[in-house]
Amino acid sequence: MKRILTLTKTHLKLPNICEFRVDKRTIKIIILLTIFIIFIIITSNISLSDRKLIIKNITNPANNFYPCIAVLVEFRTVDHIIAIVHNVNYHIPSTWPIQIFHGKYNENLIKNSTLAPLIASGKIFLTFMEQVYDRARTNQLFTDPKFWQRVRGEKVLLFQIDSVMCSNSPHKITDFLQYDYIGAPWDLSFFSFDKQYRVGNGGFSLRSRSKILALLALIPYDSRKPEDVWYAQNLHRVNGSIPSIEIAKTFSVESMYYARPLGVHRFPWN
Repeated sequence: MKRILTLTKTHLKLPNICEFRVDKRTIKIIILLTIFIIFIIITSNISLSDRKLIIKNITNPANNFYPCIAVLVEFRTVDHIIAIVHNVNYHIPSTWPIQIFHGKYNENLIKNSTLAPLIASGKIFLTFMEQVYDRARTNQLFTDPKFWQRVRGEKVLLFQIDSVMCSNSPHKITDFLQYDYIGAPWDLSFFSFDKQYRVGNGGFSLRSRSKILALLALIPYDSRKPEDVWYAQNLHRVNGSIPSIEIAKTFSVESMYYARPLGVHRFPWN
């Protein structure tokens, strides 16, 4: 028996567990396969257009530029930020991402909310910026070329948290893409600026980024006027297309009545 064991040890070299090695190439393959499997699981239950958006954001997130995008600029920590973003996301095409400009105080609120899956998928992406505190500085922000250069889309649905999109409206956001600026028309009874230019309010508005930048390069912003009034009065200088009051009412209302608009500004969330 001892002889058999001796022969076995002599002729058979058993592997030493401590000598087991995995080369770097094998490790890379395992990691890539794991990422691929996770990606398949995430995308298995979403639409083809959303899958394309996810792939685009994963492969080149820093330099993506979209034909159409929704943009929110908000620094306050208020709960209905989440509700209004979900509302807008529901009503825009699935190929439109949402870019949220936020500050340090509401970052955790946004990231730890029910928006998290949309952020993870790339449908929503966050852009940090220094906080803007008052209306005067908001006007300066929206007339600053540096801000618009950070907006990652050409046709921009700019919305605020006192706006809402209506599910029972027969109108779609894509009905208005031919215009370079459109917002809720102002009521003549309290509009103190040039009555010729009454379209429209910027709190829920659709804008062409290229026309905005062209105008800002052409003339300086007149800080005596709200940014939306200034754009409404001057975008014609760069051949910007602005619709009539009747068409603008179908897009959004604020102080004028229309039964079934696409959006409402100054919606009473509180």
